[in-house]
Amino acid sequence: MNARAQAGPKTLTLNGSAVRTPAATLADLLAEQGYDTARAMACAVNGHFVARDVWPRQVLHQGDAVEVVSPVVGG
Repeated sequence: MNARAQAGPKTLTLNGSAVRTPAATLADLLAEQGYDTARAMACAVNGHFVARDVWPRQVLHQGDAVEVVSPVVGG
């Protein structure tokens, strides 16, 4: 599906919190939310892992649940 078709504000869940966003893709959302995508992190949309190279093509829809996790160093 074309990312532009999904443009416009939508409400998503990001790490358990509701977020209203115009982001069309996962990459757009990460940039908008200030994530440093050069750092190690993993993302899932609706419980499904999304590979880093797919982030720019992963279209977001109203109601999607996005999880972003980063490794923690130390104990």
